[in-house]
Amino acid sequence: MKQRREPETGQENDVRLFSTRDSVVAIDSPVKIQILRLAAEGSVPFDRIVEETKKAKSTISVHLRDLERLGLVTVRPDPVDSRKRVVALSSAPIGSLTTADRHAKIPERVHRHEKSGEPFREEDIVSFFRYCVRVFRTRAMVMGINLNPVLRETGAEVGRVLAPRVAGKTVDDVVRRMDAFWQAHGLGVITLSETRPLTLEVRGCFECEDLPVTGHGACAFDIGVLTAIFSRHIQAPVTVTEELCYSSGDDRCIFVVTVPDR
Repeated sequence: MKQRREPETGQENDVRLFSTRDSVVAIDSPVKIQILRLAAEGSVPFDRIVEETKKAKSTISVHLRDLERLGLVTVRPDPVDSRKRVVALSSAPIGSLTTADRHAKIPERVHRHEKSGEPFREEDIVSFFRYCVRVFRTRAMVMGINLNPVLRETGAEVGRVLAPRVAGKTVDDVVRRMDAFWQAHGLGVITLSETRPLTLEVRGCFECEDLPVTGHGACAFDIGVLTAIFSRHIQAPVTVTEELCYSSGDDRCIFVVTVPDR
């Protein structure tokens, strides 16, 4: 199995966008971005931030004051040791302005349906919506906009609505019902590859099959959907990562669902 790839990509000169209660904030400092990435994983000790960034404590303190003033993080005493501090994210990532994929070669199939040669088949509403998704994703890519956090959250909302419709007593039941729904609506074909770890294979993935090859995963929406469905089934939050993706140059998508220890 190849190394896991996250759909989130980034370069040092990216501008990251965050939503707070009162505003939208753009961050272009690599150190601040690294701090925010660490805080997004959960409350992170101040000392770990120093260790990971390899910056002086005084430098990190200045960055944290800036981020706290902007409403992006909160800094509190460590509940275990009040002499120490922990940092938590208090904002929501929106995405980034990036040059990472702006020059990716857009394949002809983005604008031509494989059978009709037209952008979509007029008698097939599914092909029309797939065309809309393809155009949206590729135009955003060319314009230097990465909206993966928004796509992931959107997928999670859709997944929460879809979860009761594909519910089953076992994982096999859930995957079979998901596959039936996916195939009925032209979203792809889902199979259960492994149970430990829980691994799903998707062929004909509607989200990424027609996108340019960028060398990294592109299924943020699917990750959100799968996270919601399996969190409901297992009755605990799960983490979904993408190991293979059409956008990485693979011939299918592979998703691994990690179940928390109980």
